[in-house]
Amino acid sequence: MKRKIPLIGAIFLCLACLTFGSALTLIWIDSQTKVPQAPQIETVSSGNYETSDEQAEVPEENPSLDISALQANEVYISEKRSQYKNDLTLKIPKLDVNASILDGTELSVLRKGLGLYEYAQLPSEENANVSIAGHRNGVFAGKITDNTPLYYINTLTEGDYLYLTDSQNVYQYLWQSTSVIEPNDWSVIYNQGYGCITITTCTPIGIADHRLVVRGELVNTFPLSENIVLPANTSE
Repeated sequence: MKRKIPLIGAIFLCLACLTFGSALTLIWIDSQTKVPQAPQIETVSSGNYETSDEQAEVPEENPSLDISALQANEVYISEKRSQYKNDLTLKIPKLDVNASILDGTELSVLRKGLGLYEYAQLPSEENANVSIAGHRNGVFAGKITDNTPLYYINTLTEGDYLYLTDSQNVYQYLWQSTSVIEPNDWSVIYNQGYGCITITTCTPIGIADHRLVVRGELVNTFPLSENIVLPANTSE
């Protein structure tokens, strides 16, 4: 009997070691499998694509501005702009863009498409800066897509035309510049002292920490007709 007691103790000691070792192994495996989840991009449905859910900022209104004495580098809400009824369409033949311009740049608006800044003017107004915002890319199944109006906007170059149409007229703009600015730089939507279109969107694609700005200068206005052909470039 004296020889059996140490043997039983040894057996219990071995079993305890095996149990403790198994527990440590499970803890180590569990720690390797519980990798922190990467932040998920919240997306919203927008027609046949999704866009990154990002709130568009707006500049503060200048309450002391005398609208009748409007100068360049100022913002204001014109009477025509305040009565806007979603009747503008952006056409860029080079990019096959034909997109309605909605009222405002709130998140709910940009979920649906392009939006007209509150501080924009309408193309029928003298020296209007028609400033437009929109998402750069779509997102489908967690992947970036190019099925949005502004995805290839950076490819516009010298000689390319952009157009705005309303119920009566076509406003023809000639590409003037493409630039990258900080997201809080509102100078691009100020009145520029001449007729122009200003399109703002996010850049770089997938990061969106800056804004891409494309501007065109108004060069012609003519009546809208049913079978009108809009050239993509000055070479046409």
